[in-house]
Amino acid sequence: MLMSRRLYFLTSNQGKLREAKHHLASSGWSLEQFSIDGKVPEFIEPQADSLEEVALSKLVQAIALLESQDRSSDAILVEDSGLFIHAFPGFPGVYSSHIFKSLGCTGILSLMGEERSAHFEAVAVLWDGERTRIGRGVCRGRIANDMVEGEGFGFDPIFIPDDLEDGSSSDGKPFGAISISLKHCFSHRRSALDELFNSDDE
Repeated sequence: MLMSRRLYFLTSNQGKLREAKHHLASSGWSLEQFSIDGKVPEFIEPQADSLEEVALSKLVQAIALLESQDRSSDAILVEDSGLFIHAFPGFPGVYSSHIFKSLGCTGILSLMGEERSAHFEAVAVLWDGERTRIGRGVCRGRIANDMVEGEGFGFDPIFIPDDLEDGSSSDGKPFGAISISLKHCFSHRRSALDELFNSDDE
């Protein structure tokens, strides 16, 4: 089990920050947005085939920046996630953020046919000042027929999660139409963080 202390989350996405704080609220970790002189640094987005490669590349860049600021002992978290639409293998995948900015939810809906199954994946990587740890999470579901307004961010307004074996259900509603507490039950980000922070030392 990781020792609790202050943790800096490298993200400019306030939705991700809010969800991560919600997920880690009972863990004892104090989560803050990573910044230098009050600004979130921008790192090179690598051309990669997997979310893990993207997250690890950003983590390496963040550690180098910490060292240049005499903050090498700080714990830092990087999380990368993507939507994978099964009718279009690998799409938008690692390019989800770029595709969302260029097409948005309505653009994705315009591409869809009868096959609407999809899943979210998340990879969370942590530098704890000594070593790198990795957590992974998946949420299976489908693309909705219509976009909803409400909670969430990114592709949340068009992604409907599958019901879980424990009985958790969104009642056929997309993430964008349910509360953050209910989304927490399905969240790929929660699963990745759970695997990361509940792992035992080897």
